[in-house]
Amino acid sequence: MGKDWSQDKRAWKMGQDVESSRFRRVLSFIDPNPREASREEQFEHIDYHTIIGTVDVKAMKRVTRSGKRQTRFLWVEFRNVAGMNGWLYGKQDWMAFEKRDGFLFVRREDLKKLAIELCDTETYVDNARDALYKVYSRKDADDVIAMIKYSDLERIPSLFIKDPDYEEESEEESTPFL
Repeated sequence: MGKDWSQDKRAWKMGQDVESSRFRRVLSFIDPNPREASREEQFEHIDYHTIIGTVDVKAMKRVTRSGKRQTRFLWVEFRNVAGMNGWLYGKQDWMAFEKRDGFLFVRREDLKKLAIELCDTETYVDNARDALYKVYSRKDADDVIAMIKYSDLERIPSLFIKDPDYEEESEEESTPFL
């Protein structure tokens, strides 16, 4: 039986919703007129052209398919599901990661160097929960991804744009492991 792509479609739709609504609204504080990337540019991991350069937007992710969206751990993509260079090797200037209270921007090149330094790309794990600083490949996909901690991003320059519509949540993020 082939792969059930319904989970991937939901993740793609969630990412599109984050890009087209929340990200544009938050980005408007520094660039009121960003240009959306063409379909061809999207294959190069570019979502927007802005006054600070090209940006690839990433929605908050789950650690596991059944987990909650979180901002303690960050997936980095060395190879995509088709086995091509992942977004760490794209042509975008910036990565914009959705956080609960806004977006954290890091230069893609800085993040690529950090991910290569932190991750053991020779050690593959079978379970997403074990992918912290190790590589993981999802079933029926040719991707190579690894997890790093969001706190690792403190080691590289960044720009944070706060979402003025964010309201504090009383419930703290939790991760059932690590």
